[in-house]
Amino acid sequence: MVAQELVKRAQDLKSKGLSTYEIADELKIQPDTVVWLLLRGKERAAKPAPYDVFVDWSSLGSHGKRMTAVAAALADLMHESVRAQEFEEPEVIAAIEGSGMVLGVAIAKELDKPFAAVRPQRMAHRKTLGLVNPFFHRASGKKVLIVDAVLRAGETHRAAIQTLQQAKAKPVGVLVLVNKSGKSKIDGLPLKSLIQILPVTSK
Repeated sequence: MVAQELVKRAQDLKSKGLSTYEIADELKIQPDTVVWLLLRGKERAAKPAPYDVFVDWSSLGSHGKRMTAVAAALADLMHESVRAQEFEEPEVIAAIEGSGMVLGVAIAKELDKPFAAVRPQRMAHRKTLGLVNPFFHRASGKKVLIVDAVLRAGETHRAAIQTLQQAKAKPVGVLVLVNKSGKSKIDGLPLKSLIQILPVTSK
Protein backbone atom coordinates (compact mmCIF):
# COMPACT_ATOMS: atom_id res chain seq x y z
CA MET A 1 0.00 0.00 0.00
CA VAL A 2 1.45 3.38 -1.02
CA ALA A 3 1.58 6.20 1.52
CA GLN A 4 -1.37 8.07 -0.04
CA GLU A 5 -3.62 5.03 0.34
CA LEU A 6 -2.52 4.57 3.94
CA VAL A 7 -3.34 8.23 4.64
CA LYS A 8 -6.79 7.70 3.13
CA ARG A 9 -7.41 4.60 5.25
CA ALA A 10 -6.38 6.45 8.40
CA GLN A 11 -8.65 9.38 7.49
CA ASP A 12 -11.57 7.04 6.73
CA LEU A 13 -11.19 5.33 10.10
CA LYS A 14 -10.97 8.70 11.84
CA SER A 15 -14.18 9.81 10.13
CA LYS A 16 -15.91 6.73 11.58
CA GLY A 17 -15.10 7.98 15.06
CA LEU A 18 -12.13 5.71 15.85
CA SER A 19 -9.51 7.05 18.22
CA THR A 20 -5.80 7.31 17.37
CA TYR A 21 -5.15 4.10 19.31
CA GLU A 22 -8.02 2.24 17.63
CA ILE A 23 -6.73 3.29 14.19
CA ALA A 24 -3.25 2.11 15.21
CA ASP A 25 -4.75 -1.28 16.19
CA GLU A 26 -6.66 -1.55 12.93
CA LEU A 27 -3.68 -0.70 10.72
CA LYS A 28 -1.08 -2.38 12.99
CA ILE A 29 1.06 0.75 13.13
CA GLN A 30 2.30 2.93 15.98
CA PRO A 31 -0.04 5.64 17.36
CA ASP A 32 2.51 8.37 16.53
CA THR A 33 2.46 7.15 12.92
CA VAL A 34 -1.33 7.62 12.89
CA VAL A 35 -0.92 11.18 14.18
CA TRP A 36 1.66 11.89 11.47
CA LEU A 37 -0.61 10.45 8.75
CA LEU A 38 -3.57 12.56 9.89
CA LEU A 39 -1.64 15.84 9.91
CA ARG A 40 -2.17 18.00 6.84
CA GLY A 41 0.15 19.85 4.43
CA LYS A 42 3.02 21.87 5.88
CA GLU A 43 2.25 20.68 9.40
CA ARG A 44 3.01 17.08 8.41
CA ALA A 45 5.98 18.06 6.23
CA ALA A 46 7.52 19.96 9.14
CA LYS A 47 7.28 16.94 11.42
CA PRO A 48 9.64 14.05 10.57
CA ALA A 49 7.95 10.74 9.84
CA PRO A 50 8.24 8.28 12.76
CA TYR A 51 10.03 5.00 12.20
CA ASP A 52 7.39 2.39 11.44
CA VAL A 53 6.49 -0.37 9.01
CA PHE A 54 3.04 -1.02 7.59
CA VAL A 55 2.40 -4.67 6.68
CA ASP A 56 0.07 -4.99 3.69
CA TRP A 57 -0.94 -8.65 3.55
CA SER A 58 -4.06 -8.03 1.45
CA SER A 59 -2.69 -10.11 -1.45
CA LEU A 60 -2.90 -13.09 0.91
CA GLY A 61 -6.02 -12.16 2.83
CA SER A 62 -8.09 -11.61 -0.31
CA HIS A 63 -7.28 -14.99 -1.84
CA GLY A 64 -8.61 -18.23 -0.34
CA LYS A 65 -6.01 -20.51 -1.91
CA ARG A 66 -3.14 -18.34 -0.66
CA MET A 67 -4.64 -18.15 2.82
CA THR A 68 -4.86 -21.95 2.88
CA ALA A 69 -1.15 -22.15 1.94
CA VAL A 70 -0.20 -19.64 4.66
CA ALA A 71 -2.30 -21.56 7.20
CA ALA A 72 -0.47 -24.78 6.23
CA ALA A 73 2.89 -23.04 6.75
CA LEU A 74 1.82 -21.70 10.16
CA ALA A 75 0.47 -25.13 11.15
CA ASP A 76 3.83 -26.62 10.20
CA LEU A 77 5.58 -24.01 12.36
CA MET A 78 3.28 -24.95 15.24
CA HIS A 79 4.13 -28.65 14.85
CA GLU A 80 7.84 -27.78 14.81
CA SER A 81 7.47 -25.75 18.00
CA VAL A 82 5.59 -28.59 19.73
CA ARG A 83 8.28 -31.10 18.68
CA ALA A 84 10.93 -28.75 20.06
CA GLN A 85 8.91 -28.59 23.31
CA GLU A 86 8.64 -24.81 23.03
CA PHE A 87 4.95 -25.11 23.80
CA GLU A 88 2.38 -27.83 24.42
CA GLU A 89 0.09 -29.25 21.77
CA PRO A 90 -2.98 -27.00 21.74
CA GLU A 91 -6.51 -28.33 21.93
CA VAL A 92 -8.16 -25.15 20.61
CA ILE A 93 -7.09 -22.44 18.14
CA ALA A 94 -8.18 -18.96 19.27
CA ALA A 95 -8.02 -16.01 16.90
CA ILE A 96 -8.03 -12.42 18.07
CA GLU A 97 -11.16 -10.82 16.64
CA GLY A 98 -10.42 -8.56 13.70
CA SER A 99 -7.95 -9.19 10.91
CA GLY A 100 -6.78 -12.49 12.41
CA MET A 101 -10.17 -14.21 12.24
CA VAL A 102 -9.96 -15.60 8.69
CA LEU A 103 -6.40 -16.76 9.24
CA GLY A 104 -7.41 -18.36 12.56
CA VAL A 105 -10.24 -20.31 10.93
CA ALA A 106 -7.88 -21.52 8.18
CA ILE A 107 -5.28 -22.66 10.74
CA ALA A 108 -7.93 -24.42 12.86
CA LYS A 109 -9.11 -26.24 9.74
CA GLU A 110 -5.56 -27.19 8.76
CA LEU A 111 -4.89 -28.57 12.26
CA ASP A 112 -8.39 -30.09 12.61
CA LYS A 113 -8.86 -28.25 15.92
CA PRO A 114 -11.88 -26.42 17.37
CA PHE A 115 -11.94 -22.66 16.73
CA ALA A 116 -12.42 -19.96 19.37
CA ALA A 117 -12.36 -16.15 19.17
CA VAL A 118 -11.03 -13.68 21.73
CA ARG A 119 -12.07 -10.04 21.95
CA PRO A 120 -9.82 -7.84 24.15
CA GLN A 121 -11.36 -4.51 25.22
CA ARG A 122 -9.84 -1.06 24.83
CA MET A 123 -9.81 1.38 27.74
CA ALA A 124 -8.43 4.76 26.59
CA HIS A 125 -4.96 3.95 25.22
CA ARG A 126 -4.70 0.46 26.77
CA LYS A 127 -6.01 -2.99 25.90
CA THR A 128 -7.59 -4.80 28.84
CA LEU A 129 -9.46 -7.98 29.67
CA GLY A 130 -12.24 -8.75 27.23
CA LEU A 131 -14.22 -11.89 26.50
CA VAL A 132 -14.11 -15.19 24.70
CA ASN A 133 -16.82 -15.00 22.04
CA PRO A 134 -19.58 -17.43 23.13
CA PHE A 135 -20.66 -18.10 19.52
CA PHE A 136 -17.47 -20.09 18.89
CA HIS A 137 -15.83 -22.97 20.75
CA ARG A 138 -15.51 -22.68 24.53
CA ALA A 139 -11.90 -22.41 25.68
CA SER A 140 -12.44 -23.13 29.37
CA GLY A 141 -10.23 -25.95 30.62
CA LYS A 142 -8.45 -26.23 27.25
CA LYS A 143 -4.89 -25.64 26.05
CA VAL A 144 -5.20 -22.74 23.61
CA LEU A 145 -2.94 -21.41 20.85
CA ILE A 146 -3.57 -17.72 20.09
CA VAL A 147 -3.26 -16.79 16.41
CA ASP A 148 -3.29 -13.47 14.57
CA ALA A 149 -2.09 -11.93 11.32
CA VAL A 150 0.22 -9.14 12.54
CA LEU A 151 1.66 -8.46 15.98
CA ARG A 152 2.60 -4.80 16.49
CA ALA A 153 3.68 -4.26 20.10
CA GLY A 154 1.99 -7.23 21.76
CA GLU A 155 -0.48 -5.24 23.89
CA THR A 156 -3.53 -6.83 22.23
CA HIS A 157 -2.05 -10.31 22.53
CA ARG A 158 -1.17 -9.77 26.20
CA ALA A 159 -4.80 -8.80 26.83
CA ALA A 160 -5.94 -11.89 24.89
CA ILE A 161 -3.73 -14.13 27.08
CA GLN A 162 -5.17 -12.59 30.23
CA THR A 163 -8.73 -12.87 28.89
CA LEU A 164 -8.26 -16.58 28.19
CA GLN A 165 -6.70 -17.16 31.60
CA GLN A 166 -9.66 -15.41 33.22
CA ALA A 167 -11.93 -17.78 31.25
CA LYS A 168 -10.04 -20.72 32.86
CA ALA A 169 -8.24 -21.61 29.61
CA LYS A 170 -4.52 -22.37 29.39
CA PRO A 171 -2.77 -20.35 26.64
CA VAL A 172 0.29 -22.24 25.37
CA GLY A 173 1.70 -19.78 22.84
CA VAL A 174 1.11 -17.07 20.25
CA LEU A 175 1.41 -17.72 16.51
CA VAL A 176 1.36 -14.88 13.95
CA LEU A 177 2.07 -14.35 10.29
CA VAL A 178 4.18 -11.21 10.89
CA ASN A 179 5.92 -10.12 14.09
CA LYS A 180 6.81 -6.40 14.16
CA SER A 181 7.77 -6.33 17.84
CA GLY A 182 11.14 -8.06 17.83
CA LYS A 183 9.92 -10.07 20.86
CA SER A 184 10.13 -13.84 21.22
CA LYS A 185 7.76 -14.04 24.21
CA ILE A 186 4.53 -12.35 25.31
CA ASP A 187 3.72 -12.57 29.02
CA GLY A 188 6.14 -15.49 29.29
CA LEU A 189 4.51 -17.43 26.43
CA PRO A 190 6.52 -18.29 23.30
CA LEU A 191 5.80 -16.12 20.26
CA LYS A 192 6.30 -17.70 16.84
CA SER A 193 5.97 -16.07 13.42
CA LEU A 194 6.62 -16.87 9.78
CA ILE A 195 8.05 -13.38 9.23
CA GLN A 196 9.89 -11.09 11.64
CA ILE A 197 10.45 -7.43 10.86
CA LEU A 198 13.59 -6.37 12.70
CA PRO A 199 15.27 -2.96 12.65
CA VAL A 200 18.86 -2.89 11.45
CA THR A 201 20.94 -0.15 13.07
CA SER A 202 24.51 0.93 12.65
CA LYS A 203 26.67 2.63 15.26
